Amino acid sequence: MSTKSLWMIPGLVIVLAGSVSAQQPAASNVSEILGQHDRTLIRELGAYLKQNPKADDRDQGFAALFNKAIEHDWFADNEEAALRYLKNDPDGPVKALAQIITTMARAQAGRHDEALARYKELMNGLGKSDQVDFATSFSETFATSAVTAGEFAIARQVYQALQERFPDSPGLREKVARELGRLDRVGKPAPGFEAQDLAGKAVRLESFKGKYILIDFWATWCAPCIGELPRLQDAYRKYHGAGFEIVSVSLDETRTAVTDFVKVRKLPWPQLHNGTAGADLVDAFGVSSIPAAYLVDPEGKIIRLDLRGTALENTLAQLLTATQRTTK
Repeated sequence: MSTKSLWMIPGLVIVLAGSVSAQQPAASNVSEILGQHDRTLIRELGAYLKQNPKADDRDQGFAALFNKAIEHDWFADNEEAALRYLKNDPDGPVKALAQIITTMARAQAGRHDEALARYKELMNGLGKSDQVDFATSFSETFATSAVTAGEFAIARQVYQALQERFPDSPGLREKVARELGRLDRVGKPAPGFEAQDLAGKAVRLESFKGKYILIDFWATWCAPCIGELPRLQDAYRKYHGAGFEIVSVSLDETRTAVTDFVKVRKLPWPQLHNGTAGADLVDAFGVSSIPAAYLVDPEGKIIRLDLRGTALENTLAQLLTATQRTTK
């Protein structure tokens, strides 16, 4: 389902040759090794492009730099380079990549109105049929960022603008309808359900009334889902005693896959396998891609979607602190 990919502009072929070497502290895992390599690559590309602003290969250099920044979500650190490119080469072949950097840098800084304006500038330059995948991928990234921040009106405008730009794409029309449908669930009661967890125990939404509950949709093959798992574990340890619960719903093909994974990781909250739980929660909640999460308040109403990164910790801290003040 949901994966991260490089943003390649149709018609632009990027070839990057050579190797990069630099002294780096010892890495503890493969991800750190790759991250160190890419930061060194970006740093050296940035230095080269500053020293050679008119170089014949500057578009190749900026394309490589921007693609790596987008791959790792390093938007703020590379906004200056993107702004410089837009100023010096306003109609350059990697203009769209620079616009992605500036849009997402503002979104991550919480300046979503500014980000939306930048997004619309980018969309105005698109519209060809071979650009629909590029536009859809970026729109989804920006909308997801807005949803995580609780900026649902911004996310809605993003999907509407995307649909208006590519009105003749039936697949896109269906996708936008699904995403707008998810946004419409905010502020409304969560679907009631009764399902069987991996141990055969009944799990009912109504049994969590009076608590905040995160309905988390995931799979063992979903890298972003696994990447979020440590944050879920931290949040559960920190806030479970204050009234926070998690119910995870696995989309794995087999029950065994998720059972083995949960056993090894020793996950303490209820785990459901959607295919064998006796209830289709994916359909009930309108899930079309993962990771996906719904935060339900003590009254059973959906109040937030897709809380990722530090957003979950920050939201729970605010909500549960306010709840404790009210009950004292």
